[in-house]
Amino acid sequence: MRRLVLVALIFVLNLNLPAAFAQKADPALQPLTFLAGHWTSDTPEAQEEEYWSQAIGRSMVGTYRLMKAGDAVFYEFWVIEMEAGKPVFKMKHFDRGLQGWEEKADLVRLELSVKGPQDVLFAKRDGSLSLRYQRNGDELVSTLHRVKDGQPKEDVFRLHRSKE
Repeated sequence: MRRLVLVALIFVLNLNLPAAFAQKADPALQPLTFLAGHWTSDTPEAQEEEYWSQAIGRSMVGTYRLMKAGDAVFYEFWVIEMEAGKPVFKMKHFDRGLQGWEEKADLVRLELSVKGPQDVLFAKRDGSLSLRYQRNGDELVSTLHRVKDGQPKEDVFRLHRSKE
């Protein structure tokens, strides 16, 4: 009888094990779910790729890589983590060879504003830097706005959902 109870207990625990470790995403990350996936752009000048993970628990992660003539130019690695109940975008840049641009303790920190169902803006409070993501079907457009030497500059990146 003991053996039967032990086998039954192991069976029941195994059935519930995946559910016990599954973590639902924090509801505050829901507006970002449209970003998840592998996005690419391939032009004669450069190749770009961006990965966004699914939201799990209280975070998301992502990467970006810019390639020219088959060589990496630079990388970005980021996390979106919950702070005081709000998603915060935190990013670091690295050149080829993984040499960091920011000092070890520094990072780019942007706060989230939701503009629409598939439209979000990450921005510094002072307005000196913002990154807007807008999705239309299989196209993801990111618009980087920054102020450098007192002059505004804007770059638009058009990525498409990868077929891979």
